[in-house]
Amino acid sequence: MKFSYKSVFLYCLVSLNVMASDYTPPLQNIEIFETNLLKLSIQNLSTEHVEIDIYGETFNLPPASGVKFECSGYKTLEIQIKNNDHEYFEVSCQNRIVFNEFFLNQYIRK
Repeated sequence: MKFSYKSVFLYCLVSLNVMASDYTPPLQNIEIFETNLLKLSIQNLSTEHVEIDIYGETFNLPPASGVKFECSGYKTLEIQIKNNDHEYFEVSCQNRIVFNEFFLNQYIRK
């Protein structure tokens, strides 16, 4: 019996790794993680100021900052990142979006 539990556990781990490796982030240097929270979490670990629009509500994230968005009434959210070619992407409310240290805005307003 111990062998069968270990086999099932190992199979599940391999399956999760395959699913995780198939996921492609919406933009370069942005990572998305699934969480158990009922709020969307956004972290900016880059040196850029990141401006995000979620259904008309704008969030300005200076370097090394973060914000949480209340997801009441939404299952998925449309995230628009200002100063980039890519117009928007959708994420589940139970996600954490991380702009890693290599993230750069394509267009900076001067």
